[in-house]
Amino acid sequence: MKILLSGATGFIGQNLLEVLLEGNHQIYALVRQIDNRLDSRVTQLTLVSLESLDEKMDVFINLAGENIAGQRWTDNRKKALYESRVSLTDNIRKGLKFAPKSVISMSAVGYYGVARNEVFYENTPPKSGFSHDLCAAWENAANAFVSDDTRVAIFRLGVVLGDGGALAKMRLPFLCGLGGPIAGGKQWFSWVHIDDVVRAITDAASDEDYSGTYNLVAPQSIEQKRFAQSYAASLKRPAILPTPRWPLSLIFGEMATLLTEGAKIVPQRLEKQGFKFQYCNIDEALLDIAERF
Repeated sequence: MKILLSGATGFIGQNLLEVLLEGNHQIYALVRQIDNRLDSRVTQLTLVSLESLDEKMDVFINLAGENIAGQRWTDNRKKALYESRVSLTDNIRKGLKFAPKSVISMSAVGYYGVARNEVFYENTPPKSGFSHDLCAAWENAANAFVSDDTRVAIFRLGVVLGDGGALAKMRLPFLCGLGGPIAGGKQWFSWVHIDDVVRAITDAASDEDYSGTYNLVAPQSIEQKRFAQSYAASLKRPAILPTPRWPLSLIFGEMATLLTEGAKIVPQRLEKQGFKFQYCNIDEALLDIAERF
């Protein structure tokens, strides 16, 4: 397949690119500037050079986006998060001479907003707030590709676990014995192993039955306290020191809700699609990551 990929150097992108290269696909990576970290088999394009692409892509895989939990949500940070997702997706659509046959785009379970005590399926009405507004706008930008010639599938991701991403930021505190339940640990923690994310994307790229929006989270629902205990155990460390809500709110402001509140998300459409998760148990997933990486 001819594949256009944004976010190729990110956490998910690197893992996905490794699998795609094994499949001998013709890959075009959209980059801000030429990046020597990318495999020489990948053709690199910028938004400017995208306009010179005279080939119709079989699939556009849209992974680009600034880390939503990377900084406090100031007005400038919110603008950067929006531009790196919504504006970029719009600009790619406008820059392509030929619409791709398929678009596989990311979103996040933040689409559902802050609601600790509710259960969310793909069609459950969301709660308002910045995380919902951002994800909804990103999904709308991806859905703008939809036509008789273009199929669109969108994945609302939970916390992706692997060698990088959220675990990379949590590893040092947990190794130092400082990992523990956050704000009581009773909030839901929606997670998914990186291998399942990559396989869901590649399945959706090749299977035309994938269309619309999917919750990409493991079918096992756990609370944050349970995750903390399991991650500490995988590192052979304790998880006894709790982190109260107030310092997180003081440090992170509005963004603290990503840590202190979490809804229960169910991957209903993926399971109906017949997708089989390789990692359904948090202990097995984290032990695999600890052993491999």
